[in-house]
Amino acid sequence: MARLKVLQAFIFICVWVLYGATYLVRKPLGAIKVGMKEELGFSQVQLGFLDTAMLLPYSLAQMVLGSVADHMGPRHTVTICLGIAGISMFSFGSWDNFGIFLVLIFINGAAQGPVWPACCKCVSAWFSDYQLNSVFGLINTSAFGGSIIASGLAAYLYSEYGWRFVYLPLSVVVMILAALAWLMLKMPREYKTIIPGKEPVEEKIASSNKINSFIALWRLPMVLELAVAMFCNKVVRYFIYLWFPVYLMKELNYSAANTGLLVSLFDVGGILGSVFLGMAADRYNSLVLTLLATVAGTIGFLIFKFTASWGMTYNSIMLSVGGACVCGLDALLGGSVAVKIGEKGGGNVGAAVAGLVNGFGSMGAVIQGPLIGFMSDTYGWNSVFLLVVGLLSLSSFLILKAIYIERRQAIINNMTQIENGITIH
Repeated sequence: MARLKVLQAFIFICVWVLYGATYLVRKPLGAIKVGMKEELGFSQVQLGFLDTAMLLPYSLAQMVLGSVADHMGPRHTVTICLGIAGISMFSFGSWDNFGIFLVLIFINGAAQGPVWPACCKCVSAWFSDYQLNSVFGLINTSAFGGSIIASGLAAYLYSEYGWRFVYLPLSVVVMILAALAWLMLKMPREYKTIIPGKEPVEEKIASSNKINSFIALWRLPMVLELAVAMFCNKVVRYFIYLWFPVYLMKELNYSAANTGLLVSLFDVGGILGSVFLGMAADRYNSLVLTLLATVAGTIGFLIFKFTASWGMTYNSIMLSVGGACVCGLDALLGGSVAVKIGEKGGGNVGAAVAGLVNGFGSMGAVIQGPLIGFMSDTYGWNSVFLLVVGLLSLSSFLILKAIYIERRQAIINNMTQIENGITIH
């Protein structure tokens, strides 16, 4: 048992670092845009296309290629994907042509897509079901930790050496970690270890072809509901990241420093929410907790619209709570819950379902820019807050529907077991 705990801790650290490393070749793009615009004369529209060139293939690759880890295994998937992402961005600062930038960013985004599903697959294999929500809550903090570290490193490299040098050392780090993933990111069977309460993966492999099409994944119970709910939450989350600072500075006259602090508190709330929701979900129904968090977020944003003028302290509390409610859901909706749906009954498509839910959700990040921009320019910020409340309300309804489906399935399964017991008797 002591050996198992050591191996679990080792794998947890590996997954945390490896997924966090994806932000080293993702987050710096925002930091170097000013330098690219000043030196190369790119327009705001062109810089916006760079975002789309990364986020769109990232989302599509996650949806379509999430199943790669189910067939190749997490170790091969993470090694290849991180390696491609690192190689694609290694020479980024050497070019001046906008088309080349688009191609490199596109390859980078597509390569990162399957990494999260592969990490989900690995974590799910190493930890028992009663621990899974807590573990995913902790693993999800790698997104926030990686984002903070990447932003800090990018800012330092940019200020010291200029925008062209930013991606070079970070890409080297990612390529080194890709090689380490090959050595370290192994499944329990490779260590000849059995996880108590887990069905051995070898027994599941034969059934992986039962659900092998993209359409079949959408037909799995609760997948559609969770994917659309994740989409709604991602629109809201990226609205906070990319548009809320504009609202704070233009409408509430906040300084750049105070605006940055408030948005950072949203991330802090996300970290705490991921951990606490994950821990609570191991004791209580994870979907019910997800519903409560979404409803709380809906009410919070509705209240905020009418109380935003109450001052910095109040807004800090509200944004921290909002971050806990909105960001904390990712670990459950796109992590433990999605993987359990895919692995249920020996399905062996946990990575595919996690990729589908997260990938479709990430499409919300792709469309939120033009959507929020159009609504704020055309109808004002009141319409944006109505949109946010509407999206979170829709998310709440879909999660409620998923709870109904889950409970109906449980009743049917219990009745089947009773009937089988009577027949055997």
